[in-house]
Amino acid sequence: MTEEQYLLLCEKYFRGECSPEELAKIASYQKRQGLNNISFEQQNQAEVRDALFNRVHDSIAQNVSKPVWFRSAAFKVAASLAAALIVFFYFAIRPAKDKVKPAVAKVIKNQINDIPPGSANAILTLANGKSIKLNDQQNGLISQQEHAAISKSGTGIILTAKNTDANESNLAFNKISVPRAGKYNITLSDGTKIWLNASSSLSFPTVFSGQERKVRLTGEAYFEVAKNKKMPFIIDVNGKQEVEVLGTHFNITAFDDDKDITTALLEGSVRVHAKTKQVLIKPGEMVVNNLKDNLSIRKADLDEIMAWKNDMFVFSNENITSVMKKIARWYDVEVSYKGDMANMNIDGNYSRAKGLKSLLKNIELLDKVDFQVKERRVTVIAK
Repeated sequence: MTEEQYLLLCEKYFRGECSPEELAKIASYQKRQGLNNISFEQQNQAEVRDALFNRVHDSIAQNVSKPVWFRSAAFKVAASLAAALIVFFYFAIRPAKDKVKPAVAKVIKNQINDIPPGSANAILTLANGKSIKLNDQQNGLISQQEHAAISKSGTGIILTAKNTDANESNLAFNKISVPRAGKYNITLSDGTKIWLNASSSLSFPTVFSGQERKVRLTGEAYFEVAKNKKMPFIIDVNGKQEVEVLGTHFNITAFDDDKDITTALLEGSVRVHAKTKQVLIKPGEMVVNNLKDNLSIRKADLDEIMAWKNDMFVFSNENITSVMKKIARWYDVEVSYKGDMANMNIDGNYSRAKGLKSLLKNIELLDKVDFQVKERRVTVIAK
């Protein structure tokens, strides 16, 4: 459960609308995040409000003077709690004579105005057309199909084959779609593991049959393909190229608004087919498909390519417009520009786990651009 979902459940609790299952979620989240001193079994709601207030107030007061890179996970939780809870609890419940310290009030204001990073979020569309919001599902079985069962586990889903005698004509194809500000992973029935980035989708059969294992990808994904020499694994990428492997680790980037499709190899071997051409690459190499019947092989910066999976942004002399595409997908914001961005390239490593304000502030330190943020709209201004 995310911090935002926890806060929503807190609000629901104070309206007296929480089910026993939701109360259990609150307790479980608090245990994981070190909030055990706040008991939602108290009969006096004012006591609970005071406990929440004191917990986040103390955490912020202890951490507010520390540099941002030293702040603990507990502080991040406390700050998020403060944003949604302190303002209401403090001014609606506590005596008017109490005042929030200026430093604490500044942290609260910053958190309220910030845009949070993306989180695990996806929709599973079954072969029969039924859509399942995976965030709404508990861990465990979520769908029984003829040839496989689909279960949720944390931030991913797992397919377990029930009938491996299926033929190609009656296979059920499902689709997992990850929106902007989302990410998700899936383990297919053959053991292949796939991580999907924001604005990406994967169509896949419940089990594999015949002479090949075939899926279809849009967006970006990292694959760890289970080895099976008798049944190659094939990815149809946006209908514009195919990637064929036997068992290997690689990353594909194929967003609709990108001019190229890139396939970077970490381990094993990969064959890329596009129209009438095909190439074979080695670990540390990448294929760039310019969608104009041209495939070129280049050395891959694997740290940069794999950054998204490791919850990082890594920019290496990358144009600001390309940088902002990635930021827009992860934070679900719209971007506009003022000034010439043609030669505005930047370098740097940044965490994807922080709010948007922190990220933009660090990019501004490069003294190349300024940012204006209004609601979910970001304007990039050339210096």
